[in-house]
Amino acid sequence: MSDTVSVYIHVPFCLKKCSYCDFYSTHTLSFLPAYVTSLQREIESRAGQVKKKAGTIYFGGGTPSLLPLEDVEKLLKTVFTCYQVSQNAEITFEVNPGTVDELYLAVLKKLGVNRLSIGVQSFDAGKIKVLNRIHTIEQSIETIGLAKAVGFDNIGLDLIYGTPGETREKWMGDLKMALGFRVAHLSCYMLTLESGTPLQAQYEKGLFHLPDQDSLADLFMATSTFLGRQGYDHYEISNFARGSQNRSRHNSNYWQMTPYDGFGPSAHSFDFLRKQDRDGREPSLASPVRSWNLADVKGYIQAFPLRGGPGEREVLSLRQQMLERVMLGLRTSDGLDMAAFEKMSGQNFLTLFAPLVARLESQGLGAVLSGPESRFSLTLSGRARLDSIVEAFADRIL
Repeated sequence: MSDTVSVYIHVPFCLKKCSYCDFYSTHTLSFLPAYVTSLQREIESRAGQVKKKAGTIYFGGGTPSLLPLEDVEKLLKTVFTCYQVSQNAEITFEVNPGTVDELYLAVLKKLGVNRLSIGVQSFDAGKIKVLNRIHTIEQSIETIGLAKAVGFDNIGLDLIYGTPGETREKWMGDLKMALGFRVAHLSCYMLTLESGTPLQAQYEKGLFHLPDQDSLADLFMATSTFLGRQGYDHYEISNFARGSQNRSRHNSNYWQMTPYDGFGPSAHSFDFLRKQDRDGREPSLASPVRSWNLADVKGYIQAFPLRGGPGEREVLSLRQQMLERVMLGLRTSDGLDMAAFEKMSGQNFLTLFAPLVARLESQGLGAVLSGPESRFSLTLSGRARLDSIVEAFADRIL
């Protein structure tokens, strides 16, 4: 188990809510100054006497690029004061086109941000409108160019497919446009209709139709094949890196179930309860715990410094741990670490799931990988059917 954590900072502010997004956010920007102060206090109050090591820092949202630069500096200084931040730490900052200029990006780089995630979503004007994005295609192109101009070489673009009226030709147009920028990373998310979003409400009224499951599977397979030919490693269900060195280290830590500290309204954290061994000397790992702050920026501001700690928490049961190991491991091209699964659960993976593994192998949907670590990985065809395969595993976990 790693003794290094990942740090996530949630910036819950947006100029306008996107039609598909169910992440917690607010457009009341007047809360920003008090939010930053409360965020500093939360980080300080949870730091503890012994500084944790931090290998990654991630500013997500919402729209982090709405933060004034002086506040970005304050927050980074607070994290560096409260954590032992690695010299080669990956520091990611999400940016929305239309909210930054060259000076903003140059200062971000000077402050130590070394990875940008730019929320392009599409280079098609029709899709941008459906998704209710605030930016134009021209602003996306300009933002990418400015990021390169000020010296960022680790740039990721977010794209969405499977939108209303999506065709293979439209999606391939988005991918070809993105490839022209030769960025280090591409995140290609399949649109999901989340409860309570405007897009979900429109769908229920019959205002549009979505591609069927076969069409979506075809888009998924075509995306992987096309980007693979262009030198991108399809290392996670929605993520592609130009070489393993450009994988998102922060997100990879999530998929490997390593500890992370989340700060800000609605932010989640994950760690392991520690207990003293009987001799009282060395702490040993016990059950994993997930905790989260309440999704309420006003309540969050009032909470710090009056009281500290997350809003709620749960100790994961053994069944939950097994399910998450399966779900997260099978999302990745590296697959599920069977030795780690057995150490956590006390059960041999291949014994527990023998009939299912055999069926997946016979259908060309999965394979046991040999090497230094014994892993079970889904093939590309298998990952196209991830949800149903995970359900099949879940049925075997009592």
